[in-house]
Formats: sequence, C-alpha cells, structure tokens
Amino acid sequence: MDNFSTTLEKYKTKNIENILKTSLTLFSQKGIQKVSFNEIAGKSNIGVASLYRYFKNKKTLICECAIYNLSKLIEEINPKVTSIQFLDKTAIEELEELFSYYISLFNENTAFLKFLSEFDTYINFNKMDKEVEDTYNKLYKSLYILAKRIYRKGLSDNSIRDDFDFDKFYYSISSSLFQTCIKGAVTPSIIPLDNLISTQEKLQTQINMAIYYCKKEL
Repeated sequence: MDNFSTTLEKYKTKNIENILKTSLTLFSQKGIQKVSFNEIAGKSNIGVASLYRYFKNKKTLICECAIYNLSKLIEEINPKVTSIQFLDKTAIEELEELFSYYISLFNENTAFLKFLSEFDTYINFNKMDKEVEDTYNKLYKSLYILAKRIYRKGLSDNSIRDDFDFDKFYYSISSSLFQTCIKGAVTPSIIPLDNLISTQEKLQTQINMAIYYCKKEL
C-alpha cells in the first residue's frame, strides 16, 4: 500500500493544518457553498490576505481539504494492514477486516463524511486542477491496490473464489459501503423502513454479504 506521508508532509505547518481543520468543521456544519474565505480566515485567526497566500482560491482550499483528510484516513489504515497480525490472517479474513474499516470511518469521521456528501457534486461543476485530481485519484486507488493484493493472496491460499470479476466486485461493494457511510452521517432517512436498523448494522450486513459472495467453500 502506498505511503502518503509525503502527501501529508506538505500540510504539516501550524497555519495550513489549522486552516484545513477549521475549513472541514465549517464545511460540514454549513455546507461548502455557504462558507466564505472571510469566515474561514476569521475562524482560523489569520488575515484573508494570508489565507490567499496558502490557497489561491476557495476551490483550491476545498480540494486540498479533501486530499488532506483522505490522506489522513489512509495513513491511519496503513500500519494496521502491514502489521504481522494482519498479514498472518487468511486472505478472506484480511478482506473482511479491510471492509470493516468502513464502520470505523462512519463512527469516527462524521465531519469528513458530511463534507464528502457535497464534494463530489461540487467538483462536477468546479473541475479539479490536473495535479490535484491525480493525487486524489491515487489516494482512492491505493485502497484498490491493497484489495487486489489480498485477492491474489486469496487465490493462493484458496480462501477466495477464482470465478468472478474481482475489480467489478471491489468497486461495487466499496462504493456501496462508502455511500452508506455518507448517507448515515448526513441525516436520518425520511423513509421509516430505512431506520429499522442502524448504519453500523447496514454496513456489517453489506460486509457479511460481500464476504459470503467471494469466500471459497472448501
């Protein structure tokens, strides 16, 4: 799995980290469109001119906020999936644990999930700069690369089936888990039946179904 310490390192100044953390709080509370540069500067205890020195415009700040927080999440996962305890598991057990991180994502990162609920729509109308887009895509792809490694291990240790398209499976289940996290973080559903079980239970059920689907019966 790629190490994104370098990506995070450029944010490791007191002012930039403070701005990004403050921005995430404001974006998650009020929505991306309703937060101004002036408000971010004020809440960050810096001048607007200083804010422009760090981020050339609001779009840049929003995109960097996404990259910074996604990098942090992946850096938190990295030591867990490279530990001896993790690598001693069978591939199907590794895959189940990898998917289980979505439950942690939901439990521990509500503000970021609320931000992401608007971010995808925002960038559809405000295209990322090429360098930023490449970094953002690389972050997401790193999780796929890890899952693909687990899949190949599963073919060797006979814990994962070899008769399905793993790429389609992975992108389908990861998208489903991610959207469940976002939906659960943003607002309770207005559909009564949708509230019969908690978001954590929905995530666990999706994970159980995914593991059942790709597990090889011996």
